[in-house]
Amino acid sequence: MENTGIGDVVREQALAFLPAKSLCRFKTVSKEWDQWINNPFFVHIQTTQFKSVSGLFCQLPGESPSFISLDTTAFGVPNAGLSFLPEPVDIRTTCNGLICCQGRGENQAYYVCNPVNKGWWMLPKPKLYHGRQTAIALAFEPAIFNFNANYELICVIKMPDTCVLYFEIYSSRTDSWRISETVCFELDALALNGDGFYMKGYAYWETQCDAILAFDVKYESYGMLSLPPGSGPNGALTEMRGNLYYLMPRKQDACSIEVYGDINMSLKHVIPLDPKDMGNMDGLCRALSFVNDDTFILELERKIIAYNATSHKVECLRNASDYKGFAKYLPYVNSLVTVSHPVPSI
Repeated sequence: MENTGIGDVVREQALAFLPAKSLCRFKTVSKEWDQWINNPFFVHIQTTQFKSVSGLFCQLPGESPSFISLDTTAFGVPNAGLSFLPEPVDIRTTCNGLICCQGRGENQAYYVCNPVNKGWWMLPKPKLYHGRQTAIALAFEPAIFNFNANYELICVIKMPDTCVLYFEIYSSRTDSWRISETVCFELDALALNGDGFYMKGYAYWETQCDAILAFDVKYESYGMLSLPPGSGPNGALTEMRGNLYYLMPRKQDACSIEVYGDINMSLKHVIPLDPKDMGNMDGLCRALSFVNDDTFILELERKIIAYNATSHKVECLRNASDYKGFAKYLPYVNSLVTVSHPVPSI
C-alpha cells in the first residue's frame, strides 16, 4: 500500500460509488481508467454500490420518452428517447437502473433496457393475453452474487368476463414465462391504477378502491393494504428510507404533503409547502416520488419541482407548461448495469 498512488486508490475504492455519466467522463483520464471502468467486474460492483435515484424518465401519451436529471452535471443518459430499440415504445416501469418498455406495434412486445449502454432484450411472447388493463412491475435486485443481473417481470392480468386476477411472471434466468398458481379474488384489486414498482422482495400496485395490492415475488403470495381516504391520481406510492409510503398533496388553507406509512398507512408527517418558496400553488399539485432520503419530487403548476425537506431548498427541474396530458414519471438510477442475454439451456 505504501507504493500505491492516490489515483489507484480513487480508481479502485471510489469510482464504483459514482453515477454512469460521471464514469463515462472519467474514462478519458487514462487508458488504465478506461479499461477499469469497462471491466465487467467493475460494472457489476458499480451496479451494487450506486443506488441513488438520478432523475425521472417522463413520457406523455403518444410521444417519445425524455429524461429529467436531478443534477445535469452528474446524471444523464445518451439516448433518453430510447431510439436504439427496434420500435417506438411506451415506458412502463423501472427498477435499479433497468427500464421495462412496451412496443407500440402489433405484438406489443416487452423490452428491458438500460439507456446508459443501450443494452436491451426483447422478452418472448407471454402465455396469457395481456390487455390494456394488465399492470406490471419489474423486479431487479443488484447483489454481489447476482452477477448476471437477473430480473423478473411480474404481470397482473384480469381475464375478460371474470372477477379474478392472474399473475404471469417472466424470469431472465430461463427467458420464459410461467403462470403463478396464486390467483387473486379480492374485489378491491380488480381495478388497478396502472403499473407498480418493486421494493425489498415485494411488488406493489395501487388500486382504484383506496387499497394496495402487494405480491411476494419469492413465495408468490399476495396481500392487501389500505390507502388513506382521498387517495387518487395526484398521490404516489413510493419508497422512503427503505420503507413503503404514500404521498398525498392536500390543499386546504395552505398546501402540504401528507406522508402515510406503516402496515396500516397511518399519517406520519405533514410537510408544509411555503408559497414563498414554491411560488403560485393555485393549480395542480401532484406528488411523483420521494428520492434519496430527503427530496420530494412534485408536479406543481405544470413544473417539475424538487423540494428538499431538510434544507427547504426548491429547484425547478423542468417547466412542463407546454405539455398537454397526464405524463408518466418513473424514477431512474444512473447505473452501468448490463442487460444480460439469457443463455438457452442445453
